[in-house]
Amino acid sequence: MNWFLLGFALVATLSLWVERRRRRRLESAFSELRGKRESMRAVLEHLDEGVMLLGPEQQVFYANPAALHLVADPGIGRESMASKPALGKILRSRQILALVAPQSEESTSRRVVSTTAADGAPMEIEITLAPAGAGRRLLVMRDLRDSARVERKRRDFVANASHELKTPIAALIGLLDLMPIVPVEKRPDLLERAQRNAAGLASMADDLLGLARADDPDWRPDPRPVEVTRLLDEVCKAIADSATAKGLPVHHHVAPDIDPLLVDPVALETVLRNLIQNAVNYTTEGEVRVEVHRADNANQVVIEVRDTGPGIDAEIL
Repeated sequence: MNWFLLGFALVATLSLWVERRRRRRLESAFSELRGKRESMRAVLEHLDEGVMLLGPEQQVFYANPAALHLVADPGIGRESMASKPALGKILRSRQILALVAPQSEESTSRRVVSTTAADGAPMEIEITLAPAGAGRRLLVMRDLRDSARVERKRRDFVANASHELKTPIAALIGLLDLMPIVPVEKRPDLLERAQRNAAGLASMADDLLGLARADDPDWRPDPRPVEVTRLLDEVCKAIADSATAKGLPVHHHVAPDIDPLLVDPVALETVLRNLIQNAVNYTTEGEVRVEVHRADNANQVVIEVRDTGPGIDAEIL
C-alpha cells in the first residue's frame, strides 16, 4: 500500500512539474508574441503610409495615424477606433468605400483614387487591398502628392537644363560659322570665345554627373588645398560671355587673410559656378558680386554671392 501511495505521489509530482513547465513555456511564448505585436504596432504607428485592418463586415479593427489623416473625417480620432466602427462611418471619401466593397477577399488589388485632403485640396491616393486571413483585409494607402511634386521638379529640371545647354551650343555654332569669313587677325579671339563656350558645355555635363553622384549614398568628398582667388578667377572667366552679353559686371573679392581652403575642388567649383551663373541669369541690371571673408568664428570662411535680381522664391528655399 505504501509503495502504491509513493508511486502515486511521484506520478502526481511529475505531472505537476510537467504542467508547470508547459505553463511557463506558454507564458514565455505569449510574452514573446505580445512583444512582437507591440513592436509591429510601433512600426505601423510611425509609417508615412496609411494602414487599416478590416474585418469580414468591413469593420475597422485597426487604423494607424497616417490612415486617419489621409481618409478619415476630421472628427474621427484614435479613440473612435476602440468600438471597431464600420469603414463607411469614418471615411471622408465614398470613392474609397466603393473601391473596397466589391473586391474579393482572396485577391490583391491596387488602384489610384482622386479625392480631397482634410483641408479640401485635391489629392490622389494609391490604394492597395490585400487579404489578411480569416476574412480580414489589409488596406494600405499612399499619398501621391510628394511623388507628383518630385516628378514636376524633375520635368522642370530637364527643361531648364535643356535651355541652359542651348545657349552655349548656339554661341559655339555662331562663332564657328564666323571663323571662315572674319579677318585672320580676329580669329584667335573667336577661337578663344569658342573654347570658353565649349568649356561651359563640359562644365554643365560635369554638373549633371555631379548631381548623379550626389544621389549616390557611397559618394564621399575628396578634400584638397584650394586657392579660392584662382578658383574664382576661373569661374568668373567661364561665365564672362553671358555676363557681358547682359551688360552685367561680375566682381569678386577675397579677403587677404584667407588661406587655401581644404575642400573638394570639383564640388566647390560646381556650387560657385551654379550660384554665380544663376545670379547672372536672373539679374537684368546692376551687378553680381562675390565676397570671401572669415566668419565670426575664425575657423570658418563665408562665400557670399550677391546680385540685384529678384531673389529666390521663399517656397523654393
